[in-house]
Amino acid sequence: EKSSAARVVPLVGFLSLWYAFNAAFNVQNKIILNQFPYPWAASWVQLAAGILFFVPAWLSGLRSPPNVDKALILRFLPIAALHCFGHGLQVSSMGAGSVFFTHVIKATEPVIGMVVLLAFTGKIAPWSVNLCMAPIVGGVAYAAVKPGTVFDASALLGYASLAALGSTVAFSIAKLLAKTLMTGETKEKHNLSPANNYAVLTVCSTLVLLLPSAIGEGPAAIAAIKAMDAPGRFIRQLVSCGFLYYGYNEMGFRVLDLLSPVSAAVANSLKRVAVLLAAVVFLGEKVSTRKIVGSSIAMSGVLLYSLAKTAAAKKPPRKVELVVEAEEPGKWQP
Repeated sequence: EKSSAARVVPLVGFLSLWYAFNAAFNVQNKIILNQFPYPWAASWVQLAAGILFFVPAWLSGLRSPPNVDKALILRFLPIAALHCFGHGLQVSSMGAGSVFFTHVIKATEPVIGMVVLLAFTGKIAPWSVNLCMAPIVGGVAYAAVKPGTVFDASALLGYASLAALGSTVAFSIAKLLAKTLMTGETKEKHNLSPANNYAVLTVCSTLVLLLPSAIGEGPAAIAAIKAMDAPGRFIRQLVSCGFLYYGYNEMGFRVLDLLSPVSAAVANSLKRVAVLLAAVVFLGEKVSTRKIVGSSIAMSGVLLYSLAKTAAAKKPPRKVELVVEAEEPGKWQP
């Protein structure tokens, strides 16, 4: 994990923009879904909207385009499938309603990211580091749940919860695979900066999701837009939401370039505190003691995680001694 002091300032800047774009996206996305119950069609538009941002930047010379070949596209396709379906599941989960387990499951991303990392690479952080995830997950979940929520185990099998779980797993695997493309050799060969990395992923994801979203919701979604009083204004709102989605993901990839996948997941979990604050400001939700306490616990957990990770990195690797016992010459009997 990159720890140079020179990267602290850009990391803080990217994190701030990531949180701001994501909070704005969640507010706008919820407003859209309240009047447009077609989450997969909305997801495709939000993905495609990003193309309207970076292609003009490439053509105008404001950004240097990546060097793309067939081999690179083939490496991106599985990541694109995970990313687009993760996004579709995330949006459809939001559209299915705000339920207890949706918030809890999305808050467990650091834990799921840790399990994914262990399953795919066999690596795991020391127990002292992983233990610090408990207050992060618990704090965000506590802050997100509204007072008076009744525990209902059957909600675990509800669509909103299952979609949230599927989305979290898909994103965790996608980030792990995307991190493999962030090597110095790949960056230099393909001009694959974090921004270009996500731009190529956006193009691939848009193409992968086009047919499923068109077959599943396309005709009904188009009919619903035509029936609106101001379809042009709604389309602009939908595209603007897509710009916010692209912005927060590009910032997320810039953060991922500087952090490990699990650390990025921890930052992503804390991001939900910013979403809760945005809901208070823009959606009129009340500031409750629960939100303040839960957010404070989560932020304390992030501090503990950072300190534990730093301490673990300073420890020298353990020496493993192998002792092999052998029979003395002439002692062996068949």
